[in-house]
Amino acid sequence: MNRKFITIGVGVVLLLLFFLYIVTGGNLPFYSMRVSSQVTSVHEATEIKLLVRTGVESEALRQLVPSFEKESGIHVQLIELARESYYSSVATQLFAGSNAFDLAFVPSTYIAQFSLAKVIQPLDPFIANPKLTDLQALDLEDFIISSSFENKLYALPTDVSTHLLYYRSDLISSPPQTWDEVIKLARQFTKLNNPDSPTKWGLGITGLAPEELPKMFDTILWSFGGDIIDTQGQIALDSVPSIKAGQWLQQLVLDKVVPPDVLSWGFADVREALNKGDFAMAVPYWNAAAGTMNGSGHVGNIKEALVPGVKGADGTVKRNSFQHSWELAINTNSMHPEEAWKFISYATGKQGGKLYAKAGGTPARKSLLADPDLQKLHPEFSLVMDSMQISRNEPVVSYYPLMINIQNEALTQILTLHQSPEIALTAAASKLRSLDIHDQIIRMNSKEEHNK
Repeated sequence: MNRKFITIGVGVVLLLLFFLYIVTGGNLPFYSMRVSSQVTSVHEATEIKLLVRTGVESEALRQLVPSFEKESGIHVQLIELARESYYSSVATQLFAGSNAFDLAFVPSTYIAQFSLAKVIQPLDPFIANPKLTDLQALDLEDFIISSSFENKLYALPTDVSTHLLYYRSDLISSPPQTWDEVIKLARQFTKLNNPDSPTKWGLGITGLAPEELPKMFDTILWSFGGDIIDTQGQIALDSVPSIKAGQWLQQLVLDKVVPPDVLSWGFADVREALNKGDFAMAVPYWNAAAGTMNGSGHVGNIKEALVPGVKGADGTVKRNSFQHSWELAINTNSMHPEEAWKFISYATGKQGGKLYAKAGGTPARKSLLADPDLQKLHPEFSLVMDSMQISRNEPVVSYYPLMINIQNEALTQILTLHQSPEIALTAAASKLRSLDIHDQIIRMNSKEEHNK
């Protein structure tokens, strides 16, 4: 079965689960809410369970567990799930009311639907409890990003991710400052256009579904002044600046400066091609690639810079980069919420965060990104700090999975040259407007239920 349709199917199932949860007030046929009498105190619990996706994040979290266990006396069991199925697995289990885990490692983009469905707990009561939290040590102001929804904090971040520009400094003396400069250089370093080019392709981008393609495009979209939902809360994917961003994206294919199978390229594929010397540039591309290049004589020549932008009439360059975070949230049905909070405050704190960074994570604290010892290990941390100053996250909406599917469909039409950017983005905007009406109804119903 086509991967795109599998992705759309998962998005539909998750949204239907969410809608059903809201409509029934949490009384799903398979949902069983745990009552407070089943929650044990911090002194009785000896183990908490953390649901996490396998990979760099789980390995980094594993490195800080021993010190937390020694300090707290609380044992932590990591339940690892495959990256490919993690999004659907964690959502399905939370909506089903599972108490098989106390904590979940969740993307910031899912906080809205999880909090509206009341399947994760607000952290404010734990933070306000002096027996559980030293506010000075927690230092919320130190976080470079946080996930609040409707004035409540539902999770704290362990990781931040943002987009950077990667370029071959032996071929390109200084990084391109605008998207127009990127295309010009990409033409120069694509063999189809220039037989003397030392690289096969001028540019590498991540076009893989479900979420690489929309996230990559968002950085371009915002730089052009376009948007998914504007500051007035209106769908803007069919605005003139948004369509210009789509035209720029399609030009990459028309000029043949990216591989023809770009929709199959993921993070690892682009990194490998940079290593091999097949790409002259990669942008927008994740900060996580910095410091991980290996196995190629070109590695020392690969440099990072801020993403390009669009030059205005006054000569200034408008840049915007995508950002999101991975966060720790407490399952509403956790048997040990206080112990779970203790782990969150440690893992995202300055001590645990430093251990996490040393193990390969990108901490969400300004003090850690600026830490001289950590910057020696991760020179890109300084650039990540700069990028976060110009970065944005996706709209916080309950229909996030379907929003991603709609964007994927439109961008796929653009990159396969099946539709013009104007037609594809106009159709996508129309679908998003229908979903946005449903989202407003859900939020209204949620507030009415809360006020009863």
